[in-house]
Amino acid sequence: MTLRHKALTGALAALLSSAALVQAATAADTAAPTKEQLRAEMHADRAANHALAKKVREALLKSKELNDTDIAVFANSRSGKVTLAGTILDESQDQVAQDLASKVPGVQSVTSKLTLYAAP
Repeated sequence: MTLRHKALTGALAALLSSAALVQAATAADTAAPTKEQLRAEMHADRAANHALAKKVREALLKSKELNDTDIAVFANSRSGKVTLAGTILDESQDQVAQDLASKVPGVQSVTSKLTLYAAP
Protein backbone atom coordinates (compact mmCIF):
# COMPACT_ATOMS: atom_id res chain seq x y z
CA MET A 1 0.00 0.00 0.00
CA THR A 2 1.24 3.40 -0.83
CA LEU A 3 1.36 6.27 1.58
CA ARG A 4 -1.25 8.09 -0.45
CA HIS A 5 -3.64 5.11 -0.26
CA LYS A 6 -3.16 4.85 3.53
CA ALA A 7 -3.85 8.58 3.97
CA LEU A 8 -7.03 8.41 1.90
CA THR A 9 -8.24 5.34 3.81
CA GLY A 10 -7.59 7.07 7.15
CA ALA A 11 -9.40 10.22 6.03
CA LEU A 12 -12.38 8.20 4.83
CA ALA A 13 -12.55 6.32 8.13
CA ALA A 14 -12.47 9.60 10.08
CA LEU A 15 -15.18 11.10 7.89
CA LEU A 16 -17.48 8.10 8.29
CA SER A 17 -17.01 7.97 12.06
CA SER A 18 -17.82 11.67 12.42
CA ALA A 19 -20.97 11.22 10.30
CA ALA A 20 -22.06 8.37 12.58
CA LEU A 21 -21.55 10.59 15.64
CA VAL A 22 -23.66 13.35 14.12
CA GLN A 23 -26.47 10.89 13.39
CA ALA A 24 -26.33 9.53 16.94
CA ALA A 25 -26.49 13.06 18.36
CA THR A 26 -29.44 13.94 16.11
CA ALA A 27 -31.32 10.80 17.18
CA ALA A 28 -30.77 11.70 20.82
CA ASP A 29 -32.00 15.27 20.21
CA THR A 30 -35.29 14.05 18.72
CA ALA A 31 -36.07 11.68 21.58
CA ALA A 32 -39.64 11.49 22.86
CA PRO A 33 -40.65 14.41 25.10
CA THR A 34 -40.75 13.82 28.82
CA LYS A 35 -43.91 13.78 30.88
CA GLU A 36 -43.11 17.25 32.22
CA GLN A 37 -42.64 18.61 28.70
CA LEU A 38 -45.96 17.13 27.59
CA ARG A 39 -47.70 18.55 30.65
CA ALA A 40 -46.20 22.00 30.00
CA GLU A 41 -47.28 21.85 26.36
CA MET A 42 -50.82 20.87 27.32
CA HIS A 43 -50.92 23.70 29.85
CA ALA A 44 -49.75 26.20 27.23
CA ASP A 45 -52.36 24.93 24.74
CA ARG A 46 -55.11 25.23 27.33
CA ALA A 47 -54.02 28.78 28.20
CA ALA A 48 -53.96 29.75 24.51
CA ASN A 49 -57.45 28.24 24.03
CA HIS A 50 -58.80 30.23 26.97
CA ALA A 51 -57.18 33.44 25.68
CA LEU A 52 -58.73 33.05 22.23
CA ALA A 53 -62.15 32.24 23.72
CA LYS A 54 -61.87 35.32 25.95
CA LYS A 55 -61.13 37.57 22.95
CA VAL A 56 -64.20 36.22 21.16
CA ARG A 57 -66.40 36.61 24.28
CA GLU A 58 -65.23 40.23 24.64
CA ALA A 59 -66.09 40.93 21.00
CA LEU A 60 -69.57 39.45 21.51
CA LEU A 61 -70.17 41.41 24.71
CA LYS A 62 -69.38 44.72 22.96
CA SER A 63 -72.27 44.23 20.55
CA LYS A 64 -75.58 45.79 21.55
CA GLU A 65 -77.32 43.44 19.11
CA LEU A 66 -76.46 40.48 21.33
CA ASN A 67 -77.99 41.81 24.56
CA ASP A 68 -80.02 39.26 26.51
CA THR A 69 -78.23 36.30 24.92
CA ASP A 70 -76.42 33.50 26.68
CA ILE A 71 -73.48 32.50 24.48
CA ALA A 72 -70.59 30.27 25.54
CA VAL A 73 -67.40 30.23 23.47
CA PHE A 74 -65.15 27.21 22.95
CA ALA A 75 -61.89 27.72 21.07
CA ASN A 76 -58.99 25.70 19.72
CA SER A 77 -56.09 28.09 19.24
CA ARG A 78 -53.98 25.70 17.14
CA SER A 79 -56.61 25.25 14.46
CA GLY A 80 -58.36 28.58 14.96
CA LYS A 81 -61.74 26.84 15.28
CA VAL A 82 -64.34 28.50 17.48
CA THR A 83 -67.68 27.04 18.54
CA LEU A 84 -70.53 29.19 19.81
CA ALA A 85 -73.16 27.53 21.98
CA GLY A 86 -76.12 28.84 23.94
CA THR A 87 -79.41 30.63 23.42
CA ILE A 88 -80.39 33.63 21.33
CA LEU A 89 -83.65 35.56 21.11
CA ASP A 90 -84.00 35.79 17.31
CA GLU A 91 -82.46 34.24 14.22
CA SER A 92 -80.53 37.36 13.19
CA GLN A 93 -78.40 37.18 16.36
CA ASP A 94 -76.91 33.90 15.17
CA GLN A 95 -75.37 35.54 12.09
CA VAL A 96 -74.26 38.60 14.09
CA ALA A 97 -72.45 36.39 16.60
CA GLN A 98 -70.75 34.37 13.86
CA ASP A 99 -69.66 37.51 12.01
CA LEU A 100 -68.22 39.09 15.15
CA ALA A 101 -66.39 35.92 16.13
CA SER A 102 -64.89 35.46 12.67
CA LYS A 103 -63.35 38.95 12.80
CA VAL A 104 -61.30 38.19 15.94
CA PRO A 105 -57.60 37.71 15.13
CA GLY A 106 -56.65 34.03 15.27
CA VAL A 107 -60.10 32.70 14.35
CA GLN A 108 -60.12 30.59 11.19
CA SER A 109 -63.62 29.12 11.34
CA VAL A 110 -66.76 29.51 13.42
CA THR A 111 -69.31 26.80 14.18
CA SER A 112 -72.64 27.84 15.62
CA LYS A 113 -74.60 25.63 17.95
CA LEU A 114 -76.83 28.48 19.07
CA THR A 115 -80.48 27.70 19.68
CA LEU A 116 -83.46 29.99 19.55
CA TYR A 117 -84.98 30.66 22.96
CA ALA A 118 -88.49 29.27 23.18
CA ALA A 119 -90.66 31.16 25.67
CA PRO A 120 -92.66 28.88 27.97
